[in-house]
Amino acid sequence: MKAAAIMPKKIGSLHFVEVPVPRISPEEVLVRIIRVGLDGTDKEIGMGYYGTAPKGCDYLIVGHESFGRVEKMGDGTSGCGLKVGDYVVATVRRPDKCINCAAGESDMCLTGNYTERGIKGAHGYMTEYYKEVPANLVKIPSSIAEPAVMLEPMSIAEKAVTQPFEIQSRMVWAPKTAVVLGTGTVGLFAAMLLRLRGLDVVSVDRTESNPIKEDIFKSMGIRHINSSKVAIGDIPKSIGKNVDIVVELTGSPAVVYDAMNLSGPNGLVSLVSVTGGSYVANVDMAKLNYNLVLGNRVVVGVVNSNIKYFRKGVADMVSIEKAHPGLLKGMITRRVPFEEFDNYGILEDREQIKVVIEFEKILKKG
Repeated sequence: MKAAAIMPKKIGSLHFVEVPVPRISPEEVLVRIIRVGLDGTDKEIGMGYYGTAPKGCDYLIVGHESFGRVEKMGDGTSGCGLKVGDYVVATVRRPDKCINCAAGESDMCLTGNYTERGIKGAHGYMTEYYKEVPANLVKIPSSIAEPAVMLEPMSIAEKAVTQPFEIQSRMVWAPKTAVVLGTGTVGLFAAMLLRLRGLDVVSVDRTESNPIKEDIFKSMGIRHINSSKVAIGDIPKSIGKNVDIVVELTGSPAVVYDAMNLSGPNGLVSLVSVTGGSYVANVDMAKLNYNLVLGNRVVVGVVNSNIKYFRKGVADMVSIEKAHPGLLKGMITRRVPFEEFDNYGILEDREQIKVVIEFEKILKKG
């Protein structure tokens, strides 16, 4: 079978390789890929910034946002809740032996010795078939079969939204207003999830308009602010309210600093983006510390997710689809046949929200 792979740390090395169809053990299932999503992580791997091949292999099969169908089940998987023909999404990170990983929280790994499929030390899903143990698979209802390829970024948004509420259980807290900085896939999902929780949500980016994003904002009652017209620090004044939750997803270090000064008393800032490169600026640490301490404010970093957030994502996707049919599917703005996937340039178009690689022709041939 065919798979898409890169040579780790080598720019522009994306190529096809021929690999055997996996043989499953009694405890595993075989999954046939239907589509795979692409994101900034894939782009950076393609640019040679990172990516680690499995031990004993000189290439890494890419792709970590998957959607597929169970093709075959091992004899020892009875009672796992899956059957042949079920739609599934696989989680990404695999644990090491630290206490957090042992407790099912590989996203909170203490050592960094985890592996991640399609990213670090384990082959990904950009191939016709993969094998996996049922514990790492999430069953997908047919009602969200189209958008479920975005469940991995949805799971990141779930964690970014859930953790503020868990942290703020330290006090009586009824948040009313949230600001989400960034309108990529995870940013849009975070805004949707905060609306599902009943908050007044403001979504912020530097764009004038985007028909698909505007449809999401209108359908779900999300306000949009163009930060090239309204400075981030002026948002509370502009909306006439204190901000209880800030979710930062832009990847801009300047915006990160603005975000940390944006929340009101007892507020929380959830930092989700990773800021690359180097950025040096004059920062008034005294003012920042003063505001954080006297305002009982919290700043928390959020990375990756575990299977409980994938499951939350399924439930919330179903709720959104039921209330707004087709809204999630509309976020998939470009579909590329697998046999035509030969570079990551397709991610350069900032107008695209989610680009997916389709295996439909291969499935029909099969």
